[in-house]
Amino acid sequence: MEVTAKNIAERLGVSASAVSLAMNGKPGVSVATREKILAEAVRMGYSVPKKILPAASQNIRYVIFLEGGDTVKETSFYSIVLQGIEARAKEYGYNVLISYFYSSGNWEDQISTICKDAAGIIILATEVEDRHINKAYTHGLEKQVIPIVLVDNATSMVDVDCVVSDNLRGAYQAVTYLFEKGHPDVGYLRSKSRIDNFNERQAGVLKARKEREIDSLAPLQSIDVGISSEQAYYDMCAWLDAGGKPLSAFFADNDIIAAACIRALKSRGYRIPQDVSVIGFDDMPVCTMIDPTLTTIRVMKEQLGMTAMEILHQRITNGEYTLADRRVGVYRITISTHLVERESVVAYRT
Repeated sequence: MEVTAKNIAERLGVSASAVSLAMNGKPGVSVATREKILAEAVRMGYSVPKKILPAASQNIRYVIFLEGGDTVKETSFYSIVLQGIEARAKEYGYNVLISYFYSSGNWEDQISTICKDAAGIIILATEVEDRHINKAYTHGLEKQVIPIVLVDNATSMVDVDCVVSDNLRGAYQAVTYLFEKGHPDVGYLRSKSRIDNFNERQAGVLKARKEREIDSLAPLQSIDVGISSEQAYYDMCAWLDAGGKPLSAFFADNDIIAAACIRALKSRGYRIPQDVSVIGFDDMPVCTMIDPTLTTIRVMKEQLGMTAMEILHQRITNGEYTLADRRVGVYRITISTHLVERESVVAYRT
């Protein structure tokens, strides 16, 4: 009796498609499952191709895009996203290669390099702007037949899969939380370096103030500070030394800025949170390393990476390339955020 893939699937209690992927050396099953299927196939006398390409030899590339790099390099955000990518990649049997893409470098060479020997690409697009997408297209990206997923940013310029955090709602939730604590108004510790994520967070701040009609009573107290910890500290000190009087509560574009400005406020005699409450964004490790610990909006960083990897795996398995086939719809997936209460916020005291 001839042994079929269906026989093997029934014997192992797996799907026929899993057997097909394993027997044809395609990604889509874990290394352990592949080995179990191949071993059972040999035991049952099934003719296994002599050279099966194991899924572990399938590479996907995690590309960290840098435009200056200050926004990315100041935090460990990119490495936590990587943990999520690697967790799913391991399940599916991929190797994860890491590359940096410098906007100041040769675009043709870099595009060619990152697409070489990779089944798919995940780009940390925190610092990507539409002008970068347009430039990539004119320098060879459009010719690449390879699935690509952007993480931590989205674009409407091209059909490409994107996974992002709900920045607007997260900032809105943070400012609303401060209002609910009784603070009459909320200031904004605003990064001088602007990326799409920060612009969305600013929109969330404005939305929360508008709903309470605070915007009609007073302009937003927005303090522009550098993106690095030291520059944010110096800028905040300079604002205070120039006579700036802080409100009782502030929302910061990210945790690095929040922590630096807390340090500046304390250096000028303000008590945190008794005099000034501060809330950050991202929930990075620094939040629990400062005094007081930082209330923040948690971004599901590992989930961003895992979701991106799941989409990429689906594209690879189905042979779909959104940049090359306009008939293939794209994903725009938004991962929710949530508030993490710690010690840097208290109820307003008159």
